[in-house]
Amino acid sequence: MAQNNNKLGGRNIKSNLEKLGFSAHDATVYLALLGTKEPIIAGPIISETGLHRNIVYTSLEHLLARKLVAERAIRGKKHFSIASPTVIKDEFARKALLAKETRQTITEAMTHDAQEITIHSGNEEYLALLTGILSSMPKGSDKYVLGTGGEAFMRTTMRPIWKHYHKVAEAQEIAIHMLGYESQRGAIEPDIAGLDYYDVHYLPNEIENPAGLHIYPSVGIVLNIIYSDKNTPVTAIKIKNKALTEGYLNLFKNLRKMAS
Repeated sequence: MAQNNNKLGGRNIKSNLEKLGFSAHDATVYLALLGTKEPIIAGPIISETGLHRNIVYTSLEHLLARKLVAERAIRGKKHFSIASPTVIKDEFARKALLAKETRQTITEAMTHDAQEITIHSGNEEYLALLTGILSSMPKGSDKYVLGTGGEAFMRTTMRPIWKHYHKVAEAQEIAIHMLGYESQRGAIEPDIAGLDYYDVHYLPNEIENPAGLHIYPSVGIVLNIIYSDKNTPVTAIKIKNKALTEGYLNLFKNLRKMAS
């Protein structure tokens, strides 16, 4: 048998085989067979490798199962030889396909639209929530706001965070579609003057709601906003639910037909 099969053409074949999933013993037995020109019995492999006979036979079974080694009987004795090396390529092509299919399955499971509900209170948490959602949205996305709060909410919460919030909105090129109420017009208009990415309309006061909704269709998130005043901090209930988001978006679009 040929010696020093670990290196052929300057390449460390044994190391490469182990990286391809061969055990150290399987790689050693495989390389021992690589040094033969004719099929051989197990005895010379045992002598060549110095491995226990049971280990050699176990490795031969592994290699036969993977079709990396061929077996045939000559005069009643089992002889072994290397199979075509294309078997290695074919085996890992199948594994690559399996890995791709498994990755896709896992990705789909991870991105399944599971409902998530969290509560955020106070200006700092509210700002972090708003900017975090905006940053997660694809550039050029749309945000929908139903109800905007009055002067107390603008003074206690929105104006203190206004610059930072809109810096992120502008960086993400977010278009903000807003439905306020006529009673809120005076509190809103001075602050949004000159911000051309706002599209604001007003609903009659008769249908005014004491809470607000922020709708983010691109990420399947709805925020239910409880407005702040001098005694109560702003509170936002974040709901991640695609079906609910679509439902609220339809509500917004229907109410938009009633707005001026």
